[in-house]
Parts: sequence; C-alpha cells; structure tokens
Amino acid sequence: MLMNIILFGEMGSGKSSIAEYLYKNYFYNIYSLGKKIHSECKIHGNETREELQQYGQMMRKIFGKDVWCRYLCAETLFNENKIVIDDGRQLNEYDYFIELDYIPIGIIVDNQLRIDRLSKRVNYEIDPETFNHETEIQARKCINKCKYKIYNNSNKKELYEQVDEIMNKIIGEI
Repeated sequence: MLMNIILFGEMGSGKSSIAEYLYKNYFYNIYSLGKKIHSECKIHGNETREELQQYGQMMRKIFGKDVWCRYLCAETLFNENKIVIDDGRQLNEYDYFIELDYIPIGIIVDNQLRIDRLSKRVNYEIDPETFNHETEIQARKCINKCKYKIYNNSNKKELYEQVDEIMNKIIGEI
C-alpha cells in the first residue's frame, strides 16, 4: 500500500522543506497544487502572492472548488510511486485527498518565525494582510484536523526528527 501524504501549513511553515526531506530520505515524488496556478500566472506576468491567491480562488469559483485537486490527480494518474503534496491549504483539499487515502500532516509554526523565514525569501514582500487571507485561515482549520502534527519552531535537525517519528508511526499503522 502506498502512503501518499499531503502537507498542510500556512505560508512559511516549512512544507517545502519537509517535502524535500521526504523526497531525499523516503523516496517520495513532490507535487504541488499551486504549480499550475504559478505557471498560468507567470504567462501573464502576475506572480505576487496576492495575484496567485486571487487567480486560484477565481478558478475555484468558475470550475468548482476541487479544480486544482482534479488537475493534480490527472497529473499523477500514472505515478505508481509515493506522492507528497507540499502545499495543502484548503478544507476542500483536505476532504478531497482524505477520500483518496492520503495521510494529512499539519505543520505549526509561531507567526514571528514565519515572518522571519518569509523575509529571507528572494523577491518576497511581506504583506500583513496575506496572513488573514482565506487560504491562510483555511490552512489553520486543516492543520487542526490533521492526526499528525509537526511543530517547526526550532532547527532543521529537530524538524527532521519529528518527520522521522511520524513516518515510523505511519509505517507501523499500515
């Protein structure tokens, strides 16, 4: 049985770092719900966080709340390897992938630490309003629903120890 995983967390929580760790140490393939959103917006020269969020939400209103979930499933249809989705944020994504037996993992980080991490990203402007955007509010709700939680308030060594501990629990449950 495959142990596909979806990571839920707010921006700057460490979802990509955990996905990379799962790729390198547990041989997962990394997929992103937002990849198509980024590529579509890039074509039009719109890549600010606000523009990405608006585009993603607009497409959900036009084509249904699961549009990005369906797109990602079509992309991974013939993938027989383990999958980790590195950017879960919305309740419909949680519900959609739970139905497909994905294991949800929530990532919790102090707000100030998230701000510090985001400020170190290249070409990233921090707008305090994005912390209260609908996708961030929903991310917090998803994290609360996750059976497994990672507290990413320390260093990478402690982060990866928590990932290993959760992976051992998941493997033991199968």
